[in-house]
Amino acid sequence: MASPETPGLRLLSLDGGGIRGLSMLLILEHLMYKLKITENLPDIPHPCDYFDLIGGTSTDGLIALMLGRLRMSVEDSKKAYGQLTKEVFSDVKFHRSDGKFKASKLEKVIKQIVKTYSTSHNPEDKLEDIQDNACKMCVCSILLLTSK
Repeated sequence: MASPETPGLRLLSLDGGGIRGLSMLLILEHLMYKLKITENLPDIPHPCDYFDLIGGTSTDGLIALMLGRLRMSVEDSKKAYGQLTKEVFSDVKFHRSDGKFKASKLEKVIKQIVKTYSTSHNPEDKLEDIQDNACKMCVCSILLLTSK
């Protein structure tokens, strides 16, 4: 337990994916706006400046990457998440047991988001950012295989 002299860890857990990912971003956007007002900040802060660890499951893990590793604003994350869902889930595979989307499409969109929002000459460097002051993050994903 944290003592009064040492602050505790500030964790942001994003769990669910799909439309819940967007709803979590909307709630987080409101929270960041409230922080701007209460702390009299000139701009709406980024979640990576307030949370020590951001984690997510499924597509919310991608939101965790955007907010934590790429240090994106909630507004930019909403746009990128909208782009991701539109491009990756547009032709959902309803009658197949090997997943609901094509992994190659997901990889392509993730690389585009990293390239767009990375300040590094090599966008993949941002995914391996291990600075002490960098917002820590975790992603949990699972591949579900079913037999016929």
